Amino acid sequence: MNINEKCLLGYLKNPDELSYNTEILKINNKILEQKFIFRNILVNFPAINYTEKAKG
Repeated sequence: MNINEKCLLGYLKNPDELSYNTEILKINNKILEQKFIFRNILVNFPAINYTEKAKG
């Protein structure tokens, strides 16, 4: 069972906890977004060597 199913089941069992389940889904979405950014954007940047002196 994934997080969405757990939150839906939690809501169906106790509708008063809608805000709690909504917050869990928001946090989960934020984590997934950060993982996506890391895997698809940050990893593709070339490595920068900060130890070399600038030639000028």
